[in-house]
Amino acid sequence: MNKQGSKLFWVSVILAVLLIAAIFLYFALFNPNNQGIYAGQQLKNPVINLTDEQAAMAFDEYFVFYFLYNIKAYNLHNPPLSSNYPELEINAGGDIFSATVKRGMIDVSRGEGSKKDIIIKTTKEEAVKMMRDSSYITKSFNDGLSGIELVADKTALFAKGYLKMYNELTGKSVTGNLIRIATD
Repeated sequence: MNKQGSKLFWVSVILAVLLIAAIFLYFALFNPNNQGIYAGQQLKNPVINLTDEQAAMAFDEYFVFYFLYNIKAYNLHNPPLSSNYPELEINAGGDIFSATVKRGMIDVSRGEGSKKDIIIKTTKEEAVKMMRDSSYITKSFNDGLSGIELVADKTALFAKGYLKMYNELTGKSVTGNLIRIATD
């Protein structure tokens, strides 16, 4: 290969890497606002008109859906050029629910998920308190009454948009550690 062809090859490789990195960062940092998907629906808080005990006993898939809606899980997305949708597992006092987010739509079912990214652990009573008062969410996670277990690798979590949700739940920001997260 001649000198000019070699130079052109390396410039092409560098440009391709930069383009892929730019696309990855755009989609990873881009936070879609999918709240409009639910604009025409009347989402009713399931804990209204129930005592905490009644709500904990009636806890089902809709409670989990409403909790996930409340923490804006609808803004999670699949990584660029992938069909690997975000999947969450919610352990509410021993009852296991799985949720998948596809194009902003949250689908909740009973049972464990097959490719979960994170596990949210809480009690039904804590979940009810969080649904009653969204400002209580951060307190519950910071006081250790609820928790998040990261199952997927940090790069996948970053690419799917979990950083903002983590911030919403814990009140802590990890965006200053983007380079470290991508290299862990």
